[in-house]
Amino acid sequence: MTSPTSTILIEDDELPPSWRPTDSQVQRTSPRTSLEILIRPNDATSGEPSRKRKRVNKLPGTLDTCFKKLRKTFDQEIETRDRKVEDLDQKVEDLSQEVEKLEKQVQDLQRELLLQNDRHQEELSRRRILECKICLEQPDGWHYLLCGHMLCEPCAKRIGQNPCPFCRTRFSGFVYCYPFA
Repeated sequence: MTSPTSTILIEDDELPPSWRPTDSQVQRTSPRTSLEILIRPNDATSGEPSRKRKRVNKLPGTLDTCFKKLRKTFDQEIETRDRKVEDLDQKVEDLSQEVEKLEKQVQDLQRELLLQNDRHQEELSRRRILECKICLEQPDGWHYLLCGHMLCEPCAKRIGQNPCPFCRTRFSGFVYCYPFA
């Protein structure tokens, strides 16, 4: 290392005019000689530190400024992302409320559908009772067999004296029923 009274110039520093070669031609020197030229004792009388020391002295302030700017940028980014997170949380809450509302609506519609299905099944069973089991029509007049089965008038005439088409019980006659309703 060099003594505190000497200054080392870095390649990016400019050479002072007094250190520049006076010849118009560039002087070629050996690496050892060029190092000797670059090391020069510092003037003790001048209270001004060298350019390198000025840079070093400014470095902590520059770092502090950079850290402050970086911190400010990060804080702004964090605030922006926090706002986005809050917005997304609000959207999630709104959507969850909407989902609950729609689930309730679905339950109501399912309940209504079940009621309609029950009504429909009842209507079908009523119609089946009023249908002839052979021709599947709804007749105006019924013939009641002694075994308990009911037939429409045209189907009862076709059977004649044959046994009941459902249970094969022999019967001797019909009981005429007038229309329901």
